[in-house]
Parts: sequence; structure tokens; C-alpha cells
Amino acid sequence: MVQSEAAGAAASTESLKDSAAQTADQQKETGARQLSGIAGAVHAAADQLQDQLPRAATYIHDAAERIDHAASDLRDRNLSEIADSMRRLGQERPLALFGGAVLAGFVMTRFLKSAHDGDEHGPASERT
Repeated sequence: MVQSEAAGAAASTESLKDSAAQTADQQKETGARQLSGIAGAVHAAADQLQDQLPRAATYIHDAAERIDHAASDLRDRNLSEIADSMRRLGQERPLALFGGAVLAGFVMTRFLKSAHDGDEHGPASERT
């Protein structure tokens, strides 16, 4: 009876591990898709800045490429490898990690603001 319970517990544990791994893979794929979408939005924001701030637009396009690369890494690597990479980057180049986060926030804010402003002046607002 004890062996039976132990076997059942082991099977249950294995089932939980499989379920957790499947959920992690789904979340990883969702995250990769979201990162790819963000990269596209960052590229679009950089395109909007191209005429006014061409040098900044170049840097923002570079950041978008890095985001897109991160999406590919997320698809191709396991979670522990990704966590180790982020930890190493944070230890070796904390300012780069912080600067990237600030830049991404700035670009996303500008992009979302311009998208929101476009919605207010679109065809739907003319009907009201």
C-alpha cells in the first residue's frame, strides 16, 4: 500500500511538473509574441521621429532590434537560460539594463500617446 501511494504521489508530481512546463512554454510564447509586437511599435515610433530627431530614431530602431532579438531568444531558449542572461547583464552592465528600460518606457509612452491622439481625431470623433 505504501508503494502504491508513493507511486501515485510520484505520478502526481510528474503530472504537475508537466503541466507547469506546458504553462511556462505557453507563457514564453505569449511573451515572445508580445515582445515582437512591442518591437514593431518601437519601430513605428522611431519612424515618426525620423524627420524631427533622426539620430534618436536610429537609436530607437536599434533598441527595437534588440527587443526583437529578445523575442527570438525567448522563443529559442529555456527560462533558466534567459534568467541567467538577465542576471549577468544586470551585474555586468546595470546602467545598460536601466537605460534600456527607460528608453523602452519613453518610446512606448510616445507611441501610445500618438495612437491615442489619432483615435480622438479619427472618423469616430467626427460623428459625435
